[in-house]
This record gives sequence, structure tokens and C-alpha cells, in this order.
Amino acid sequence: MDSSEEEIRLIVRADDMGILHSCNLAVMKAFEEGILTCAAILAPSPWAREAAEMANANPGWCIGAHLTVVGEWRGYRWRPVLPYDKVPTIVDDEGFLHRSPTEFFEANPNYNEVKMELKAQIDLLRKWGVRLCYLDRHYIGGENDFTKVVRELAEEYSLPVSNLSGEKRVPGVYNEPPWAKEFLLMKQLEELTPDLWLLVNHLLVESPDGQGLIHTEPTHVMRGGVGNHRAAELECLLSPHIKETILQKRIKLVDYRNLRTG
Repeated sequence: MDSSEEEIRLIVRADDMGILHSCNLAVMKAFEEGILTCAAILAPSPWAREAAEMANANPGWCIGAHLTVVGEWRGYRWRPVLPYDKVPTIVDDEGFLHRSPTEFFEANPNYNEVKMELKAQIDLLRKWGVRLCYLDRHYIGGENDFTKVVRELAEEYSLPVSNLSGEKRVPGVYNEPPWAKEFLLMKQLEELTPDLWLLVNHLLVESPDGQGLIHTEPTHVMRGGVGNHRAAELECLLSPHIKETILQKRIKLVDYRNLRTG
């Protein structure tokens, strides 16, 4: 038996890098002081260039492309990387990305345009000098035509896709009350068995712009505020109690550089 099969291996992933300056600061803090092992950049988001510059200044970071066709926040809209008239079926009548997965699928997108846009997002990050280690999906999961395109691009670029590379998923604490996140995450880590696991996080430092994030989709609006939830997730990754649990369980922190396909 491969010795790795007897280990508890844990990938600790942060999503949405580039969404806000306060997210980029949180990711840096979690890499430097916490248990974070990888983070992915949203190329169409306003602070993506800063995120790329931070990644380039820290070549030890494992960085992915957080591929998106959705910009979900009220009053905080994003356009695609490509000129929006080149990908008309993936934008609304004002040229902005759709605001939810439901809205995206109901628009009956042309998946050739989806592939063009996602490829452009990857290529833009590479143009900015980011050495990509993996791909992942923003806000759209499951097996569908969007995921099919992501798989095709993963093969083209010889990169693994997070959450589609044999990992088991740690439930995580995204939707748990901020005050309960640390305790619940400790319990989840204590229950891990030997295998490759993935813990997904969304991080912010406390800031006014973080408090301004509100989902467009009413059923996804978070009680207590997105900013408070994400700041509490950051505190989990910095927590001495979480670190001690990892040591006691002999959990090995890993990233996607071990899973590259080429």
C-alpha cells in the first residue's frame, strides 16, 4: 500500500481571490500565518490584478484560476474578460455576467462562448505571470455543461480541477454562525480518516466593503452578513486550536502541485 493512503491529507483552499482588496489581504494572512495551502483568483473581478501581483511575489503559493460566468453581488457587477459583444449569451443586456447560476442556465448560453471566456480568464492570469497549479469553479457545481467545459480546459492545460480530482469534501463551516465556526471545524477535522480531503474557505479581513457584499439570489443571502462570515472563516484558519487539532490528528497539509497532470 502506498504510504500516502495511510495518511490524512488535507487541501485547504480559499476561493474568490481578487474579489476585494480585503480578500487578498485575508488570503495573504492565511498563507503566512494560518493553514491555507492554495487559493484561486477570479480573473474578471476588480482586484484580480493585485491578487496576481501578490501571487507572483510569493512563488511558494499554490494558485488556481477560479473560473466564473457569474457575478453574484448586488450593486457590484463584473463584465467578462473578453469584450462582452464577443460572448453575448453569457452576459445580460448591459454586458454584465449573470447574477446567479439559475440566471446563467436560463439564458441558454452558447458553450463555445463559455469556453472562449474561461480560456481567456486562464490566459489572462498566465499573461500576468501567474503560474497556475489548478482550476476550480465559482458558484456552479455538479455535473453539467459548464463543468464539461472546465474539464476540457483542464485537459488542454494539463491542470487538475479542484473537487474533481479524487478528493473527499470536508463539510466546512461556510453556512454556520460565525461564533460556532471554529468549534465545528475542529470537530470535522477530528473525524477525518486516512484519505485526500478538501476544505473550501471564503476569506475576508473585516472591512466596510466586505460588509457591503449581498447576494443577488434571495435564498443565498447570509444572515449576519457575508463580511462577518468570511472574517470568521479567516479566524478559523489562523486559530491555534485548529492548528493543534491538525498536529494531534497528524493531518498532512498538501496542495495541488502534487496532483498536476503534466
